[in-house]
Amino acid sequence: MHSYSNQYSLIYSSTKAFKEDYVKLSDYLYELTGTRSMYYRFPGGSGNEISNVNMAEFVHILNQEQITYFDWNVSAGDAASSYSMEDVLTNVLDGVSKYKTSVVLLHDGPNKSTTVEVLGSLIQTLQSQGANILPIDENTNVIQYIKADSVE
Repeated sequence: MHSYSNQYSLIYSSTKAFKEDYVKLSDYLYELTGTRSMYYRFPGGSGNEISNVNMAEFVHILNQEQITYFDWNVSAGDAASSYSMEDVLTNVLDGVSKYKTSVVLLHDGPNKSTTVEVLGSLIQTLQSQGANILPIDENTNVIQYIKADSVE
C-alpha cells in the first residue's frame, strides 16, 4: 500500500487524516482482492520533511495495525518532472551496487513513460550483474528511515 489519495497536504495534516486514508486504501484493496495487505510505503518516505505531524505518530498507527512499512535505499530519480532513461539506469545501477539488499524506488503513472520504457533494460542489466529481483515479503530485509521498533 502507498496511499489512497497521495495528497501529502491531506494525509500528513493529522493522524486522523492519515488513518482515514490508510483505512480507505486497505479496505478498497481488500474489496478488490480479498486479501489484506501487510506492507506500506509512506508517500515521501518515513523520513520526509513534508508532514506537519511527527512521522513517528504515523509509524505508531501502522505498528498498531501490524503493518510493516518500507522505505527505499535506492532511488531511480524518476519523481522529477524531467529525467532520462540513462538517468534511471545510472541511479539504480550505482545505488544497487552499494547494498547487499536494495529496495528501489520507481514510480508509475501517466507521466512516467520513460520509467516504463527503461524497465526491461534495467531488469536485464541487473540480472546480468547477478542481482535477484524479488517481491517484498516477510523475508525481505526491512529498509526504514524511522525504525518501526523504535516507536511505541
